[in-house]
Amino acid sequence: MKLKNLIKKFFPKREIEENLDNPRRRPPKRPKGMERELEDLKLKLTDFLITLKVNSGLVVKRSMYSLTKNGHGLYRLEGTEKNGRAYSIIVSTSNHLQVNADGKVTGLIQVTEAELNRIIQNEYSSLKGILDRFKNLNLNDKALEILDEKNKFNWKEIILWNTYWKEMLFLHMSVNHIAVLMISLGDTFKNIYLEVASKKQKQIVSDELFYLNQGVTSEDMNPNSKNINLMNFDTALDEFKKSILKVKKKMESDV
Repeated sequence: MKLKNLIKKFFPKREIEENLDNPRRRPPKRPKGMERELEDLKLKLTDFLITLKVNSGLVVKRSMYSLTKNGHGLYRLEGTEKNGRAYSIIVSTSNHLQVNADGKVTGLIQVTEAELNRIIQNEYSSLKGILDRFKNLNLNDKALEILDEKNKFNWKEIILWNTYWKEMLFLHMSVNHIAVLMISLGDTFKNIYLEVASKKQKQIVSDELFYLNQGVTSEDMNPNSKNINLMNFDTALDEFKKSILKVKKKMESDV
């Protein structure tokens, strides 16, 4: 399903009567307040994330294709095109690693043929030693943690920061991203933000949640905007991590 169709599904446009004098015409929607807007948006995000509802097996079956989950972040996309040509493709949501019940590390990474051949010219005593040699290998946080505990990233560490650094962190972030993270990260993130935000900042974020709920914060509605909708929460998470690392660097330099 295309992104435009997904947006229409979760954020249907209100039908508006052409006759403005019609007394039965619905009034424009008004904000319901931060908590109610968040509640509605969390339900929409849950409905959107179909792949997380299935541990393994069939995720979705459409008339022309199906998606099956084989493991964490690993899927098989199968179907038949209109011309009759069939396809079966392994899909990975990222370069990732996981630890099985028996302790064995498995996963999937994508590299170039030339780089792979350069790497295997040498001997290595650890998986980390091998993967560190790949120059453009972007592993997710879980994979990095498996390779080395020092790489463990936990955004909740900001709970222990003093008020000044928390304020500094949120100043590095857009209101749009803060609102999206309230939906995807839940109450812990929300409470940290509300703890240090001013009354005006809280109102701005509340308004942003309202716009997100109406579906007007999207590339389709505003193609030149840098704002994202809740379906692109991964972008907000990436920017959040960058902001945390930036502030931590500043904290270390001030010591």
